[in-house]
This record gives sequence, structure tokens and C-alpha cells, in this order.
Amino acid sequence: MRTTLQTHVRTQTVLGQMITRVADEDAYRRWAGQVERAGHCVRPIQLAGSATTVNTQTGEVEAAYSSSGEPGGVLLVACKDRRESVCPPCASRYRADAWHVFAAGVTVANGDGHSHDGHGARVANPLVLATFTAPSFGRVHAARDGGVCRMSRGGKRAGGVCEHGRPLWCLARHDARDGLVGAPLCVDCADLAGMVLFNASVGELWRRTVIYVYRALAALAPAVGGRPVGVRQIRELLRLSYVKVAEFQKRGVVHLHVLARLDGVNPDDPDAVTAAPAWAGVELLTAALQRAAARVSVELPVVDGRTAAVARWGRQLDIRPVQADEVNAARVGGYLAKYATKTVSDSVSGLPASRPPAGEAGEIGTVPEHVAALTDTVRRLARLATCRSLRLGRHVHTLGFRGHVTSKSRRYSTTFTALRQARRAWRLANRTREHDPWAQQDDGAERVIVGDWRIAGVGYRNLGDRVWAEVLGREHRQAREAQRLGLTA
Repeated sequence: MRTTLQTHVRTQTVLGQMITRVADEDAYRRWAGQVERAGHCVRPIQLAGSATTVNTQTGEVEAAYSSSGEPGGVLLVACKDRRESVCPPCASRYRADAWHVFAAGVTVANGDGHSHDGHGARVANPLVLATFTAPSFGRVHAARDGGVCRMSRGGKRAGGVCEHGRPLWCLARHDARDGLVGAPLCVDCADLAGMVLFNASVGELWRRTVIYVYRALAALAPAVGGRPVGVRQIRELLRLSYVKVAEFQKRGVVHLHVLARLDGVNPDDPDAVTAAPAWAGVELLTAALQRAAARVSVELPVVDGRTAAVARWGRQLDIRPVQADEVNAARVGGYLAKYATKTVSDSVSGLPASRPPAGEAGEIGTVPEHVAALTDTVRRLARLATCRSLRLGRHVHTLGFRGHVTSKSRRYSTTFTALRQARRAWRLANRTREHDPWAQQDDGAERVIVGDWRIAGVGYRNLGDRVWAEVLGREHRQAREAQRLGLTA
């Protein structure tokens, strides 16, 4: 009864806040305009301060702005967080930008006008989608499309148990959403330290993988000019361009989705993307990736009395060729972009989306047994002198993973920065001086914007404002969808 009363009071409070917001029509329009310009962000940054446009030739102040004239005395700007679980609207924009970055590298690979074979046909740059997985760190529960989780090798009656007395089989049929999926059959048998150290070493493992790919290309490439090809010469002929996205498996380890492309090298213009030689095809790239993945390793710190421990890729390496056309660009770009806004908490239940504040570092929350054991392992390893350089204490919420979720080679395609600059330039170009004093002028004068800002808060002032922002965002998305379908002009 008390809970129902509290809910009723809270609802009345939120409704009152919403009514207060729309009571002043002019203030509401200004506030709604801010929400729209912030992309309907669910936790915008509140800025307080001012900005002034100054003509550097005359010293004249052409426009001035102060947040004091806005509702609440603050200016709302988007948080620009990439994580779907933190801010869906900002994550949607990041995912769209990621799609352009990924897809652009596919269409670049079509070799337009760069190189041709002996019959005059266009030569496309070889392109593959590869998934690098982690090795096994112990048996785990799995969802097998309605099948039994894990049968005992000697049969259930054979007494298949581990040294801790736990069964090595599971006859349950797990759903993919079952929280038990990914959990070890025996937490004590699982190599939790190995999982954490693998996550911490993924970045270095990939860096070395790229080095080994060039070595493999030199070993597998046919003779050029009647002479074997060395690593230095192969780097003068071929360049590995790639974009990669990290994804967490339910067991708590990282695997990488990599879109890899072989480009030719133009010595007169190193930044140009040219077609690879005709002898460098998809088969060569696939074989080089397979050889590199099988041979590369990273030495791990000595923990728990283990010696000569190394991190390696798992045996499951999936490499598929990708045709360089617009259809596959959209498909592959969308496939990778959906992982770009995920966090470890989307795959491993119970973990926060971001690092807790310093005072709450020891409190993760209610988590499954195996996840709690993993976070405890991260903290334990962080205190060891041999693991100090890994700075694991800062990455408890990512189970030791220290890298970026999305990264690419320099010349794979365009960049996020270039996309944001193009978006800003488009906005400035589409402003009119008549309605916007901040719009650009074509009089040749140079202007600078001098700003003085401070953060006044994060998020909306109350729950009522947040509900209104969600309503406005939903209406905006519905209007865009209707326009896309041709239902509105």
C-alpha cells in the first residue's frame, strides 16, 4: 500500500513538472528548440556562459550570446556518448557515423580506375570480414538452438566430475537470454586470470597480428621479377587497411570483428588508396590472416605461479570474402556498426556501463557468481606488481579490456572527425544571416568566436523535463520515418 502511494505521489510530481514546463509558451519553445538541437539527448550537458563573434579586421562585436536568457539559465548540448545503454539518441548518431566509416572502406575497395589485369578488366582490392576469437578458458554453459547444453564425454552415469566435485555436463536446454549462458561449469576450474589477462592483451595481440600478416604475405607471395619477396619489399607493394570492432562474449572475453583490405602502394602518393597487384587476391589475404593468427602471441605477466604464459587467438577463426559493392557496403557496415555502440554490460549481465566513481570502485552491484569472480580477479591482479603496467584497477567494469571498441588503420576510409566537420560545415552553410546572427557571411572578413563556458550540470533539471524530451524525440523519429516512407511532404 505504501509503495502504491509513493508511486502515485511521484506520478503527480512528474505531471506537475511537465505542466509547469509548458505553462510559459515562449520559454517552452526555446527549451524545446534546445532539446532538438541537442539531438533529444537523454542526459545533456548543461552549459552556463557566453559566446561572442568578433570581426578580426575591425574588432567589431557582430553577435553576442548568453545562456542567462535561456530557460533555467543554461544551454543544453548533447553528451555524445556512443553507448546505447547510456544515451540511445547519441548512440544512434554515433552508429550512423560508424556505418559511414565502415561502408566507405568497402566502396573504396572497388578499384575504380586504379588498376586493370592483362585483359583490361578492373581489379578490385581483396576484402574479407574476419572474426578473431579467444581461446578456451574452461567449459561453459551454452545455448545450442534448443539442443542440450553439454553432454558428458563418458555419459552422465560415468561420474564425469571435476576435481572440485562439480559435474562436467549439463543436460539443460538454455535460451540465449538465460543468465547461465557463458558461466563456467565450475568457477574454480575456470582460468579466470587467463581471461582477464587475455582481455588486457587484445590490443597488443592485434598490433602484433598486423606485423605477422606482412611477414605471412612475404612468405606466401609469388616471386616478383624472378626473386622472392621480403617483408620490406612487400610493404612497398601492399598495405593492410582495416577497421575492427571489439565485442564481448557472454563468458566475459573479447573477440574482434575485422574488415581487412589489401591495398596497393603508390610511392608518389602514400595516402592514396590504389588497387593491389593482380596476384594479391582474396586467397592470399585469407591465407596470410590464417597464418598470422596461428603464430602470433603475447607474453603475459606471471601470476598464480604460472610461467611462460602467453595470449593467443582461439582456434575458431572465421574469414569470409566480401564483394566490394554498395549492397555489401551497406550490409557489412550495418553489421559492424551495431557492435560499435555496445558495452560489456550488454553481453555480461550485472556490470555497469561505465567505470564507477573512485569511492564506489569496490561496488559493482548484484552480479552472477561467475561475473563476481571475474571482477574479483581483476582487482586481485591489479594489486600484483607483475600486472601494475596493465592498470587493471581502472578497467574492472570491462573485465580488464583496455582498448577502444572501434579503431581503424589510418588509410582505411574517412574519419569520425571528418564526418563531424562536414556536418558542422553543412549547418553553417544552411544558416541565413537574416534569421541567424551567427551565420557565415561572404564578405571575406575573418571572424572568431570567443566563448566562456562552464559545466552547470548533467541531465535534465527534473524528471518531467526528461519525459518531455523523450516525447519530443519519439515524435521527431516518427516524423522522419513518415517522411522516409513518403507519407508526408
